[in-house]
Amino acid sequence: MNITAKITAKLCRAALAFLFAVTIGAAQARAQESAEGKTVSPPSRPGVQATPLPARPVADKLAPSRWTRYEIGEPSRFSLILPSEPVARVERSNIIPGVPGISQIYLSAADSGVYGLSYAEALPDALRNEARRQTFFEGFVKEFAEGFKASMKERGMDLRLTMLERRAATVGGLAGYEQDFSYGTVMGRVRLVFGGRSAYAVMAIWNGLSSNSERNAFFESLKVNEKR
Repeated sequence: MNITAKITAKLCRAALAFLFAVTIGAAQARAQESAEGKTVSPPSRPGVQATPLPARPVADKLAPSRWTRYEIGEPSRFSLILPSEPVARVERSNIIPGVPGISQIYLSAADSGVYGLSYAEALPDALRNEARRQTFFEGFVKEFAEGFKASMKERGMDLRLTMLERRAATVGGLAGYEQDFSYGTVMGRVRLVFGGRSAYAVMAIWNGLSSNSERNAFFESLKVNEKR
């Protein structure tokens, strides 16, 4: 049995634990706390969603077998296909230093890996600039990949992390970027796109049990309904 098969269950548990801690701007918030020697709690922003939007299953004949489309919000703001009912969580953090914001994370585990989406709203106007969006994306992916490596190392699996191809990407009619990375024989990808003052990070970590067709369907499944 190869290393990928051996760590499947452990990978999913570790990824779920880590991905809950991955939010846009989390690295900056931690750095600020460390520099000041105290805990920093970003203040609330009026009108920002404080609890997870509800997720409900809906019919989708194009979804792979055993995968289901879930609509997020009532009325629906966006939807995507997942292998199981997602677990949702809200995280408050600094989007950029000194600018508080909120992320909603929806995660779904399967034998083949962990799949999910991080949704951030009320982004600062500074992130409408394309160069700043690219820098924002680069920081998000780095935090995602390196944090996952640290989480796995704590669980006794210290493998090589390699950042792979980065490219422009679109999904749900929105434009952004995506990047692949590998951790030993485990693969990961983050595709982050922007719509108005919102950002959607479709992300997954998978092993050898994952199929190309399922991954492609997942990463192309985001549908955005809100106008912002």
